[in-house]
Amino acid sequence: MQHADAIAFLKATHRTLTEQEDLSPNNPEVNNCLGALVATLRSWQAAGFGAELSDHPDLADVAAGLPQLCGAAEAQMEKWWCRKILASPCPGAQALAAFWYLDEYRALCRSELALLGDRRAERFAFLGSGALPLTAILLAQSSPGVCVECIDRDGEACELAARLIALLGLGERVEVREGDARDYRPSAGETLICASLLHAPGLYACLAEARAERLLIRDAEGAYRFCYRPAPLPSRGFVERAKSPISTRRINTSRYFERRDQCEGGAVPA
Repeated sequence: MQHADAIAFLKATHRTLTEQEDLSPNNPEVNNCLGALVATLRSWQAAGFGAELSDHPDLADVAAGLPQLCGAAEAQMEKWWCRKILASPCPGAQALAAFWYLDEYRALCRSELALLGDRRAERFAFLGSGALPLTAILLAQSSPGVCVECIDRDGEACELAARLIALLGLGERVEVREGDARDYRPSAGETLICASLLHAPGLYACLAEARAERLLIRDAEGAYRFCYRPAPLPSRGFVERAKSPISTRRINTSRYFERRDQCEGGAVPA
């Protein structure tokens, strides 16, 4: 694809989403628009194309606005799907299996567990967990000994997520709590997962003060930065130990950090 065509496509996508009053899956125009965007970005990423466009002067508004619109649409999609699963006559796990991006989340969780290696924990906190906390669900389902605490400041999302967790029979090992991620106080050895849509300025300073030991931060690279904003990263207090490679099987890359005073040396690439 030529740059001019790519720029026109991104501008048209941004304009279409900006014009919508309803960003949920109830709106077919949003579904078609986002489906085309994800498919296009995936093909660009596979071809090594599009990373430079995020800095193109003609796309300044798009590069800033499109990830915000995608984030708002994702939050609505999670609530829509959670309600759909809760209302389904099928068993919870069977209804969940129909979720559009379940395989992508499975690939994401596998890549993050691989970053931890032999440092795997039995306790996780999912910061910015949303209404459909698939990370927490997949972690709990993958290992009977794992416990996950889900934190989100959206009360409606927390209420829906708690009902879904109960429906799946995971209530004893997955807790959902409304709150600000900056107020979370991790326990020793706990791994904190920072979601892609998490917005909490000053979070890493708060976590460093709270003596957080391990962070998994979901980032976006290359063309995928038109879908998710690049993740803010710790400026001090933590050392990056590993990063997952860019993949067409998942939109996010993940970065693994450890508290600086508990690790030796500098960053270690994956």
